[in-house]
Amino acid sequence: MTQIRQKEQDVEDERKETSKNKENITPRSRLRAAGTATIHITSTHYWIVCILIGAIALACNLYQLGEQSLWFDEILSVERARQSLPVLLQIIFATQPNMALYYIFLHFWLSVTALPGLNPTEFVVRFPSAVFAALSSIVIFLLGRRFLGFIAGVVAAGLYMLNNLQLIYAQETRSYALQLFLICIAWYALFAALTVSSHRKRWWLCYGLVTVLAIYSQLFSSLILAAQIAAYVALIFLPGEWRINARHQLRAFIAVLAGVFVLILPLLYASRHGGKTGWLPIPHPIDIYRLFLTISSNSKIYLFLLLSFCLLGLFVVIISYQLWGKRLLTKVALIDTVDDNRLSRFQQLLPVGIALLCWIVIPLVLSYIISQGPTRLFSSRYLVTIVPAFMLLVGLGLVVIRWRVLQVVLAIGLLLFTVHYIPINYESPQEEDWNTATFWLEHHYQANDGLVCYDNNNGCQVSIEYYLTTYPSAAHFTADSPGSFPWVNYDLTNHLGNAEAAVDPNALSSFAAKHPHIFFIVGRLPSDLSVARAQHAQNWLDTHYHLLAKIVTPTVTVRLYATG
Repeated sequence: MTQIRQKEQDVEDERKETSKNKENITPRSRLRAAGTATIHITSTHYWIVCILIGAIALACNLYQLGEQSLWFDEILSVERARQSLPVLLQIIFATQPNMALYYIFLHFWLSVTALPGLNPTEFVVRFPSAVFAALSSIVIFLLGRRFLGFIAGVVAAGLYMLNNLQLIYAQETRSYALQLFLICIAWYALFAALTVSSHRKRWWLCYGLVTVLAIYSQLFSSLILAAQIAAYVALIFLPGEWRINARHQLRAFIAVLAGVFVLILPLLYASRHGGKTGWLPIPHPIDIYRLFLTISSNSKIYLFLLLSFCLLGLFVVIISYQLWGKRLLTKVALIDTVDDNRLSRFQQLLPVGIALLCWIVIPLVLSYIISQGPTRLFSSRYLVTIVPAFMLLVGLGLVVIRWRVLQVVLAIGLLLFTVHYIPINYESPQEEDWNTATFWLEHHYQANDGLVCYDNNNGCQVSIEYYLTTYPSAAHFTADSPGSFPWVNYDLTNHLGNAEAAVDPNALSSFAAKHPHIFFIVGRLPSDLSVARAQHAQNWLDTHYHLLAKIVTPTVTVRLYATG
């Protein structure tokens, strides 16, 4: 009864305040009201916007999708997904727990595309990532629209879909696009569970399941989970309705976390030996700046603009609870009086802003600290997961600006400024070029020719074989090829083959005696010692056999010798 009376009193106070405001309307206040008028959009319009965002994002992701060569990491994704399901599961729990969900998904995707006879070409294997990235853009719009405002959702989704770093991983046969899609859903479900008045159990269930899937798609998602825990703790202490809901839902949140922990135990056990990221450098403070510069298309001006909107939004919502802050907001005309409804709106945005800040800061700080040890996680490939939050905070900065016309002008300006940097991604050189050299090899191959690859421990043979099987010809590696070994053996045992046999003159001599021609292929070399060994083998071949032709690319060198 007390709550009912309180609500009735609040309604009466609001009615009186509204009546008072109407009496004090001036031409200036009418102009301001016109500038901040709410745009009435139906649910049908929202779905149309979702479709448009998804279509534009997908078009950006599909543009030139199959033109660049797969690089080594992508080829490994395909190689693992091509295995039978029992073998793939053995690989996952033996040596490759990271990206487990993605490998399984890609396995079934390749099985489906093989039914109509499609080979796993660059376009085919990258297509799911393009779709997942487009879906992420839609979820970001929905998240921004529901918890920040319509214009914030549109701007955040637009900046995200056009972001250079995001576009890179939207066009790779890796798990990052799937991971981004899942963690965006997880954040949406978490916010929904804390704000809806009904179906909370469904949202908690959705949050828990999607979080588990996100961690199975990429172990780095566990740092996103840490960010969500930090955000929840912050919500418990922040003023406002979110605090009440967070405290009431604390048991449900803890129960969901317990369920998530139980479900990811198999993955944690498989990951007990640590990650294989020691090749990444130990980060330094300057690398934090470089990360945000990378996110901003390596443009200092663009980074300054994005950070300015983020800081503006956070500053306004944080000071909205302080008396001096209310006076400051009045002076700069963001509100009329301390009783302005816009002030209440700013206060409602504070929990969302703090949660988005946790989404950025916690993974950033944790990955930086962890990377001081043997496990290295501070990399743009992993921290692309903070890009959605970064763009949503930019949207928050637009929302706190009072005048709708100014909001729209700034939003359009930001999006146009972002479009300016899109060609950077499409014009950037490809990571590795395996297809050019392989096509040249297939063109020059004759029956019974031999193929030798170095360094197979760094993916030379498996990369060449991907193109030999995807674009079939007679060319193939024979069982007696020096240094040859199936990559699946490494995935199952964590033991590499004897790659050095490929640069052993005795092994090369025996191999050449069985083939009229041999192709000596040199790919990724990990050290100066490997470079010296490859050069020594090449000199030996030049001395003992006749060089017929060669091709040199930034990634691969192929030399064709006649052995007769």
